[in-house]
Amino acid sequence: MNATVYIEALKQTGSELADQFDRSALAVGLTQQVKSLKAILIKPNLTFPVYKEGVTTRAEFVRELVRTLLRIKPNLKIFIGEGEGGYNSFSMSDAMRRMGFAEIAVEYPQVELVNLSKVPARSVELTTFKGPYIVDLPEIFLKDVDCSISCPLPKVHCMTTLTLSLKNLWGCLPDVMRLKNHYMLPHIIPNILKLLKFEYAFLDGKYGLNSNGPMDGEAVEVNWFVASNSLGAFDSVVARLMGFNWNEISHLEIAHRYGCIPAAKDIEVVGDPEDLQRKFHLKRGLWNYPALVAFHSKRLTHFFYLSRYAAFLHDVMYLVRKRPIPPSLQDHHAHS
Repeated sequence: MNATVYIEALKQTGSELADQFDRSALAVGLTQQVKSLKAILIKPNLTFPVYKEGVTTRAEFVRELVRTLLRIKPNLKIFIGEGEGGYNSFSMSDAMRRMGFAEIAVEYPQVELVNLSKVPARSVELTTFKGPYIVDLPEIFLKDVDCSISCPLPKVHCMTTLTLSLKNLWGCLPDVMRLKNHYMLPHIIPNILKLLKFEYAFLDGKYGLNSNGPMDGEAVEVNWFVASNSLGAFDSVVARLMGFNWNEISHLEIAHRYGCIPAAKDIEVVGDPEDLQRKFHLKRGLWNYPALVAFHSKRLTHFFYLSRYAAFLHDVMYLVRKRPIPPSLQDHHAHS
């Protein structure tokens, strides 16, 4: 079916929210497709070791999506997966437990939690505009999953301006130091979108993150519900909801060149996005700028994060700024 984006104000009560999920799944074609599938993977955005408004996808939102899928097909296998990553990573297995995702797996035996950094991975050669590029990808997507769903939040991001359904796929790379690939991020994401079978996006729009992100910033309550059968269409519409032009955001403009974002005329919008718009803004701090330069440079990324000077440089930096993740929540053994 054509690219469809379903938009409403987020319902607050259990029965109304369940009905909203049912209606949206039908509108974007998920209801019909699920009937023929054996296994689906849901990818939330869990970039912090505990639940944080506007930063991490709510377990209760994912639970309602799980219930919707199981109403359609009661014996469907559902994986909920996220990978560890970032400098001084934390244990994703522990984070999912703290945030309430383990309770979903207890409630529904069809659900399995997956730490994407701890499962077998396979090296895959991607075809990019910059030539062949090799990354490791979790085998679960390639062997066991028929379809994947991205569940982001509406967040600004100090490196990529926005992090929505496409940027959320970055967490599928299992390497806990995947930041070494940042300079290729706009070219990796369109490839893994197809390889990892991401066909749907559902926005946990209770809260968004304004001013700075992906972990710091101002949590704002927006109460948006957005679903789509095209991650590119979803990101273009949600970007507009947030007051941004998607074609001015580098990784989205490049995704368009890879054929991942349909033209506006080819997107059917169900609902009234104009009535829900709220202006977000990105305000980078002083320390964001050197990180931004390194983000786009293979050599500088290596120097700041992977060289023998990396630990010293970060210790000096944290003398004058707070750590994005408090030491009490860091797991320095997560890389082992």
